[in-house]
Amino acid sequence: MGDKHGMIDETGKHGVNYKHGMNDIHNTGCLIIHGFGGNYDEVGPLANRLKKTGYKVVCPALAGHTGRRFDLRKARYTDWISSAERGLLDLTSRCRSVYIIGFSMGGLIAFNLALKHPVAGIVTINTPIYYWDVGKILSNIVRGLTGGGSAPIRRYLRAVVKFPLRALISFRMLLTHTKPLVNDITCPVLVTQGLDDDTTRRGSARYIFESVSSEVKRIKYYQNAGHLMLHSPAAGEVIRDIEGFLEGTN
Repeated sequence: MGDKHGMIDETGKHGVNYKHGMNDIHNTGCLIIHGFGGNYDEVGPLANRLKKTGYKVVCPALAGHTGRRFDLRKARYTDWISSAERGLLDLTSRCRSVYIIGFSMGGLIAFNLALKHPVAGIVTINTPIYYWDVGKILSNIVRGLTGGGSAPIRRYLRAVVKFPLRALISFRMLLTHTKPLVNDITCPVLVTQGLDDDTTRRGSARYIFESVSSEVKRIKYYQNAGHLMLHSPAAGEVIRDIEGFLEGTN
């Protein structure tokens, strides 16, 4: 049945819930992977735009990411990779070429998949190699306490309650496992990074850009983007840049 985003919920043959585009007019797929502790909403604006322009879009829900703390605690990083891989296999069975777009931790998963399966390219959105900018976090807290808005403080408090220690360890294991693999990436890569992101430090983007062995690679930074870049004032520019990358490398 249709959900609030105008998408169609389907259960794939592998038993994973996917969000599929309904206006597929060419033979290119986009696997869009959400971040740690997140869900489809993080990447919804991009997914909706790509659907409208004719891409086949799959946004898999990663294992344990049900919104229930207990479920997140049970899943391991290998389960997250497997969840996304099932979505990739679904797309590759239907498309001539497939791109992987990873938001935050989703970018780490994208690198793992690209080393196992042929892909047309990778886009990373605020993907961490170095994470938690303590200075920006403290600055946001101070600004919130002095009348600048309490939204950042609420987000930090939710994160403390939401993420089990075991899940945080799995995230760290994924990062440790993936970092040395980045050099083996040879497909086209677009690295996007918010300059004011308090979760992923901007040095992560530079590390990815300089480490990949791709002949075609691009990096771009955005002002007023934060971590949830696809919901920020910079979202329109980010999405246009991603569309341009897909069109230019397909």
